[in-house]
Amino acid sequence: MDASLASNLVHRAATAAPANVDKVLRVARSWAYPKQVLYLLASFISLVVLCNRLSFAYQYLTRKRTYRQCKPTDWWTIPIGRWYTLNLTEVGLTAAYVGILLSWTFVNTTSATGIPVEVHYYSNRAGTIAASQLPLMAALGMRNNLISWFTGIGFDKLNFLHRMAARSLCLILWIHASGRLTLGLHDDEVITNAWIRSGVLAITSLTLLCFLTLRPIRERSYQVFLGVHFVLAFVCIVAIFFHLRGRQLTHYGAWPTMIVWGLDRFLRIVRTIAHNFGYFMPTKTSSKSSDLDASVEVLSPHFLRLTLHRPRSFRWRAGQSAYLSFPSVSTFPLEAHPFTIASIPDMEEGLGASLDNEKGKDEPENRGKKERELVFFVRVRQGFTSHLLDSVQPDKRHKVFVNGPYSSPPVLVGYNTVILIAGGSGIAFTLPLFLDLLSRVKRNDVSCQRVVFLWAIRDAEHIQWIASTLASTLSSIPSNLGLSISMKFYATGSSALSSDSASASASSLADDDLEKATPSTESGSASATPKLKEGTGIGAILELPYVLLERGRPDLRKFIRDEIAGSVGRVSVNVCGTYALTDSVREAIRVPRLMDILRGGPTVTLHVESFGG
Repeated sequence: MDASLASNLVHRAATAAPANVDKVLRVARSWAYPKQVLYLLASFISLVVLCNRLSFAYQYLTRKRTYRQCKPTDWWTIPIGRWYTLNLTEVGLTAAYVGILLSWTFVNTTSATGIPVEVHYYSNRAGTIAASQLPLMAALGMRNNLISWFTGIGFDKLNFLHRMAARSLCLILWIHASGRLTLGLHDDEVITNAWIRSGVLAITSLTLLCFLTLRPIRERSYQVFLGVHFVLAFVCIVAIFFHLRGRQLTHYGAWPTMIVWGLDRFLRIVRTIAHNFGYFMPTKTSSKSSDLDASVEVLSPHFLRLTLHRPRSFRWRAGQSAYLSFPSVSTFPLEAHPFTIASIPDMEEGLGASLDNEKGKDEPENRGKKERELVFFVRVRQGFTSHLLDSVQPDKRHKVFVNGPYSSPPVLVGYNTVILIAGGSGIAFTLPLFLDLLSRVKRNDVSCQRVVFLWAIRDAEHIQWIASTLASTLSSIPSNLGLSISMKFYATGSSALSSDSASASASSLADDDLEKATPSTESGSASATPKLKEGTGIGAILELPYVLLERGRPDLRKFIRDEIAGSVGRVSVNVCGTYALTDSVREAIRVPRLMDILRGGPTVTLHVESFGG
């Protein structure tokens, strides 16, 4: 019902009998106010889309621009306990959304006789507002949704808004239910009626979901959470449908929600068939079924490396993730797990060597596969990854279904300085960004002047996991590129670097040599770097003057402050690791730097990526 019709009802109320005034006003506002909420939220989403497009256009147009000085940007978070923090933006969006729903629920609820917050006014209105928000709540939780496509915000980031919307709607639904209970369940509203029972089932399942999505509960057993979430969400949607059946609310509340949910599942199936077509209909022109299988390599008792190939039509951006399903390993055949793709699609340009080279395979056939090679670093935990580790056997390959790519990693254009920080398996996110950035600089697509690469690992021998890729990449950098590179590795464990790993192409490094400082990062640049010695081992990487290996944990606060203090223009800080690691980076960025502020410090953009595996 539009505003003109609502105004007509209000005019009729003024001329109606006094006993009917409240009813006419309640009906008019119960239909008009939910639509006003939708219009307001649609306007906000449109504004975000516009800002995203303008920001992307600005970054593209200024990708080769050099900056002198800008104002600093601080990031703020709110600590919750010891290990949890809330981003101020997330808190602000939550407060604004709840405020909008509550405002439109309780505004103009004074009856014609002067009773404030009259229950007849807000009880049904709360239910109508909640029903109108169901499609939005469902869309924010889907992997494939228009909001993510238009705003450029990955579905993994929108998942917070999905939980926020669900908890907010749970609050509004309880207001609706308490209002109806206050008025009393009479006539067709008695509890014995099916549509009332459906309403009780819907609010009960949604309430349970809200408690189960709390981070401590969700992370204790994520696989159990996924199964329970699917069941309760399905029950909630079906129960709401039967609760609203026969009412106009069904057409813009229940049906759109089920359509959004069904469309997401349909697109997942289409993507799965398209990216794994050889499994379903192998032909002479397509890859053989066995060519799509994944090889699993045990890097350490806590890490695996997955390598698989897909047709060249499968494209992804550096830092994106994909969902992998291993029918022979998973508890459920359709069980899928997200992992970040550690390779980049343009491997054939020399940016990152194929893992086949480590095994001496460099035939033309293998070189041709580099473009479609997908590499994943997997941290072994309880559940699926533990079962995958147990299933590893020599020369055994696993059938795997790929669904993706997903997520919206940062596009590192328009920045003078890029800082990449990873802890453990977080290298799967920062490594492709590093490779892609060097590719763009080589093509003169960006004007990046300095890139800093930091990886905190348990053992120094873990560098061997990416040594081949780094050696191939760094050896292809022209001497006149003018890009300053600084690479820092921090081994937090106590084990020493073995001579076998370090002597792959160069002499082994003694323990004392590992702790010696290399030339300062200010002088370490690609233009001043000699070519890599023959080989791709750890030793060849560590002998570069801009590569530093130290023992112990990095002092991220000092590290980031020093880098930002010596930078001009725009700075991009990207981090992937544990909550402690990401919180340390946030802490280092948000603390004001007096001298930097006085002389005009750089603009700092922070991107925090959650573990993908």
